[in-house]
Amino acid sequence: MDKKLVSVYGSLRQGLHNHKYHLENATYLGTFSTEPEYTLHSLGSFPGLKENGNTSIVMEVYEVTDEEDRGIERLEGYNKGGNNTFYDKKEIQTPWGLASTYIYVSSLPSSTIVESGDWKEFKNNVLDYYSVSNN
Repeated sequence: MDKKLVSVYGSLRQGLHNHKYHLENATYLGTFSTEPEYTLHSLGSFPGLKENGNTSIVMEVYEVTDEEDRGIERLEGYNKGGNNTFYDKKEIQTPWGLASTYIYVSSLPSSTIVESGDWKEFKNNVLDYYSVSNN
């Protein structure tokens, strides 16, 4: 069986809400930053990754089973060969080899850009802001 690699940048990362449902039992290979060729956007509780940007994105790479891969496809609303309204699945180069990741297919306003390229850091800063401002 060939190994399948997936590279995640949003809610599937360790410590975030979808990780325990989809990647808790997958083999974690490591974290890396992409070349500065993407833009990360906040869509509220999850991000959207766009190509042809100028930001390095922090990603975690996992080796997944076919079942885990299908579960992530369902989460992302991906339908191979279908008309995908949220994400398209593409392969990118990682330090561990080619891995699939999800690219947001619709246009997004510049007001939603996550400048750091790190969704986990962004979410933690938002939570810190709200906890301080509510005290």
